[in-house]
Amino acid sequence: MNFLNNILDFFRNITLENIIDIGIGLAIIVVFKIFSSSFAYIIVKMFKFKVKDKKKIKENGFYKPLKTFFVLLGIYLCALALRLPENIFGIINKIFRICIIILTAKGFANLFDSNSETFNKIRERLHINGTDSTINFFSKIAKALIYIVAAFIAISELGYDLSGLVAGLGISSVVIALAAQDIAKSFISGLSIISDKPFNIGDYIEVNTFAGTVEDITFRTTRIRDAENQIIVLPNSMLTNADIINATKREKRRYYLLLTLDLNTPLEKVSALNENIKAALNTHPSIEKESIKVFFNTVSANGIDISIDFNTYITDYVEFLKFKEEINYNLLNMIKKAEIELAYPSQSIYLKKE
Repeated sequence: MNFLNNILDFFRNITLENIIDIGIGLAIIVVFKIFSSSFAYIIVKMFKFKVKDKKKIKENGFYKPLKTFFVLLGIYLCALALRLPENIFGIINKIFRICIIILTAKGFANLFDSNSETFNKIRERLHINGTDSTINFFSKIAKALIYIVAAFIAISELGYDLSGLVAGLGISSVVIALAAQDIAKSFISGLSIISDKPFNIGDYIEVNTFAGTVEDITFRTTRIRDAENQIIVLPNSMLTNADIINATKREKRRYYLLLTLDLNTPLEKVSALNENIKAALNTHPSIEKESIKVFFNTVSANGIDISIDFNTYITDYVEFLKFKEEINYNLLNMIKKAEIELAYPSQSIYLKKE
């Protein structure tokens, strides 16, 4: 309230000299706003002098924070030009310094983005290898640590005694531990998922009654997108205790079909059809030859059952559906050429004559 009153008092007692200062201050803000991009570009370019591509320089993690910094610097210099009372300027000065801390943290955090050039160079120098999910996980940990350090520095800047804060945390540690128990469990589970690698980002998994493509793995949860295009958020603690089916990890897919021929089909035709099917399957490049099994399976109530069973190297679901369609068309063509009728479920009814 005193801060607002001091500002109102300043504008109530405004003089011609103050008006000139305001004009100068506004001019400073406009200039820094206009040239903020150029200033940020020049500073980044000083550290990336070998880079000629302007787009790459603007994609640098510090470019946007620097751009914002120069806008704030213009506002800060404007406050200096206005020659505000010391108590008002002291608050503005403190806000400016906290903004610098936040922007610096933002710049370093951007450098640790999983797809940033700097982070990739750090990975190469430290010989850190891993999947996308592993890299994303450690990227988030690094950024979280940066923001935690920045938060502590900002709290110190506000004049709070961090030793008192730590002591307070020690007193209420039991309460915090109980409240954060589930979070800690999910975090440890997240580390377990990263180390064991039961799935990665982009894998299609089935967990209990849920199924979908993994989109993100965070400290606490894993997000999957199901067939209905819905996002399902699953706690990592639940995933480590559940049976997970990773469909993406499969190297082959199984094709199985039971053909039921008419019961009156001559055995010669049945035998010839079996051989023709085996020959056709053996010539297909996407079928594992050793897995082909075509047999006269059994005689059922409806007809003669022929089982067709084999593996294909096609693992993509949509491509597998196309492959099944192709095989099914070929089978029907062979049955038609052999002049064989397919059986269908039938029922005989006998009428008793009185």
